[in-house]
Amino acid sequence: MHISIQQFMEIGIKKIEKVVESFINDDQMNIGEFVLELGKPLQELQREIIAETIEGIDEVYRKSAYRINHYVVERARVPNSFTSTCGEIKYKRTYFKSKETGEFIFLADKACGITKNMRKSEDVVIEAIKHVVDTSYRISGEHATHTEDIISKQAVMKEVHSLEIPALIPFVKKKRQVKVLYINADEDHVSLQFNNKKGDLNVGENGYKSNTIEPRLACIFEDVEKESQGSKRNRLIGKHYFAGVYKKSEDLWEEVLEYIDAVYDEDYLEHIYIMGDGASWIKSGMDVLGAKCYFVLDKFHLNQAIMRAIGHLGDSVSDARKAIYDGIRSEDKKAVNTVFDIALEYSDSENRKEQIRRTRVYISNHWEAIIRPNHDEYARMGCSAEGQVSHLLSSRLSSRPLGWSKKGVTKMARLRAYVANDGKVCDLIKYKQEKQHRMIQDEIKIEVDKEIKRKQKTYTDVWNHQTVAGSTRLVDGMYCLTKKLRASFDLRLVKRHKKK
Repeated sequence: MHISIQQFMEIGIKKIEKVVESFINDDQMNIGEFVLELGKPLQELQREIIAETIEGIDEVYRKSAYRINHYVVERARVPNSFTSTCGEIKYKRTYFKSKETGEFIFLADKACGITKNMRKSEDVVIEAIKHVVDTSYRISGEHATHTEDIISKQAVMKEVHSLEIPALIPFVKKKRQVKVLYINADEDHVSLQFNNKKGDLNVGENGYKSNTIEPRLACIFEDVEKESQGSKRNRLIGKHYFAGVYKKSEDLWEEVLEYIDAVYDEDYLEHIYIMGDGASWIKSGMDVLGAKCYFVLDKFHLNQAIMRAIGHLGDSVSDARKAIYDGIRSEDKKAVNTVFDIALEYSDSENRKEQIRRTRVYISNHWEAIIRPNHDEYARMGCSAEGQVSHLLSSRLSSRPLGWSKKGVTKMARLRAYVANDGKVCDLIKYKQEKQHRMIQDEIKIEVDKEIKRKQKTYTDVWNHQTVAGSTRLVDGMYCLTKKLRASFDLRLVKRHKKK
């Protein structure tokens, strides 16, 4: 590091002085260009310090007594490079061979967390994922560094696909006490290029591919308030998103339940209202969330269904619509059905008649959810599920002519919800690394357990073939065997740790 700083003092300072002089004397250079030009020698200093630090660690290993006793030098000054946010880091290190195991290893790389095929450091991955939340894989790769170095769109996609995105459950010292919670729920419709690989989409009897996937969204909140005094816009209080492609509807609602249990005082909570279009997956939330939970049909989808049924009535549409809503307010289902009977009489096509019948069944099936606001003031809360789906999912997944894989949709939906919940991308990368470490530990444990069982079975077989007369000798032998096993397993565990 001292060499890098010394070179910077000799060369880098002159470069900075030249940039400053150019900015003062050149009328064409604006402040933005000045900032960018000033950053270049500083980024060069960063790269030199990083490379010198890694090579310094390598030098320490080469000279250490531990290395001399356990490793021999196989090759010296082997070049390597990886991309960082300050540009490409180029350095050289030593290739060692273990005297005990014959394993080949770059000790400096291992000490710095540089893996065998690493082409970019974690800071680049973090920057790429920060951008990919809102922009394409290609653009995210172009903005992943602070230099002209770019990451390919395929590399960005692989990083997104490899993410492990847990449900963000906050830790609270004291649980919130609210009487009512609201949950808006809806889904997006996203076009697929393929499920897992190209060409694997199913083709229906009509000859069309089944190329649509529906990521689901649920937003829990406590109440609404004005964004500011005199504002017409509302803001949700205590909102938290859940999104993704779920194998079972219950999986989403179990995440919601876990969040409620962690954040809210269940003894104080009286009601939970799920608001949506009445899809079966939405209503299944009542089964998971329990007796305090009620479903309320979203007014937007109710009105949409009504207008599809009576849209052909021309000048009488407003009267028919008013009659239907009067019937809902008075909880008179017969009056509502009378309007649909009239609409059927004036329909001019079988498709229109079928639409009217579907709307009638839709309202009949959700009658209790439709009239609930009549006698429950808490159920009169408006539903903003459509807007939330548009903002959180559609704006990235489906508003443009994009094609996705199933994994891509799943990861992106969860990633956008994670970021919307104030989750930090750097924590995701850390979580991924910790999970990989745990998997390695579990793999080691499984192998050791298998070895123990194999040794135990071998000993049991020997025991069963011995006579009672030799029992004392066998007990002594078992003690010695157990002692050797423990020492052997401890040694293997240490070696496996070193390899990993």
